[in-house]
Amino acid sequence: MNKSKEKHSKNSALKHWYWFVIFWPLLCFVFAGIIIGQSERTVDERISDTVFTIFPLIFFAIGMSIRRRLLKERENAIVLTTAIVVSEGRRQRTGRNKIYFPEFEFQVNGINYRVMSSGGSGFQLVKSGDWIDLYYNPENPQLFYVPVLQRYDNRCSHLYCGIGILFPLIGLFAPQLRSLFSFLS
Repeated sequence: MNKSKEKHSKNSALKHWYWFVIFWPLLCFVFAGIIIGQSERTVDERISDTVFTIFPLIFFAIGMSIRRRLLKERENAIVLTTAIVVSEGRRQRTGRNKIYFPEFEFQVNGINYRVMSSGGSGFQLVKSGDWIDLYYNPENPQLFYVPVLQRYDNRCSHLYCGIGILFPLIGLFAPQLRSLFSFLS
């Protein structure tokens, strides 16, 4: 793919991101208005269905912020190199879980750069001593991304966005789902 098509593709993805990040929350608030306006739902059902429609927007926001970071990284870091994994990363404890932020070392024009991943994961995705592909920004090699880590972050963003999209729809169609489950019981 040539540079102009690749640049257009990245700009198009970012434009779609902007459109969706504004459209979906507004639509969820419309869903909440529809739920509140339905007289056949009890007050408790209206409250719970509205919360079920609005609360998942937090997950949607997290997923979309991850998506934005990934798109920005891919837009700026365009030069491929091979880097060595210096360490699996500092381990921050969140409750019982450990979060890994791998550290990489690579060379650009005879200068060694040592960088740490901005996105952490609960899994050790790379091991010390591994050689991996790394894309960096030619103007500022401190801006980089690692495709292996981006795939993991991409899956996480899809999961968070999926929750933020699916649950409001469940809240909107809750009366139909309740009647379906009462029919099955």
